[in-house]
Amino acid sequence: MLAFLFTAGHSSRRSGSGAAQSSGPLPAVSVAPPPAPTAAISAGCTKIFTKLPVKLGQLDPRATDTDSSFVVAWGDPAIVLRCGVPKPAALNSPTAAQLVDVDGVLWQPVLGKRQAVYTTVDRAVYVEVSVPAGADQPLPLLAGAIKSLPQLCTATDAAGNQTDSKLPVCS
Repeated sequence: MLAFLFTAGHSSRRSGSGAAQSSGPLPAVSVAPPPAPTAAISAGCTKIFTKLPVKLGQLDPRATDTDSSFVVAWGDPAIVLRCGVPKPAALNSPTAAQLVDVDGVLWQPVLGKRQAVYTTVDRAVYVEVSVPAGADQPLPLLAGAIKSLPQLCTATDAAGNQTDSKLPVCS
């Protein structure tokens, strides 16, 4: 189980007195919007978004340049959550067995050099979280919001722990 705390994420500068001050709002993050949602996906994403934290640990919210109401970002570099994304392609590959269970939510990770992308696979909608390399893990802070939707399936997680089902996962 992942359990990390956020330690940084917004720009600051020191004043003459040595106190940290905000350097002002960060520029909007460029984010591709998720596909236009169906009514069911819209309802699921709305339910999740009403439960999301305003601040993600120590990270302040950050504007995005998309007009989608199902995209949110925090910090610098930005951690980005998009709700209503397509089923992750990795879910149909051998890496599907590499699921990560974080506080009762199953995520399909795709790890890259510059970022890791985690997508939920056990809820009625797919939620994607992009985490820049070196950033603290946000998934435990997001699990409560994701769990506002009922779990539709279970599987074997990356540690090999059985979660009461067999692969393939949520097909």
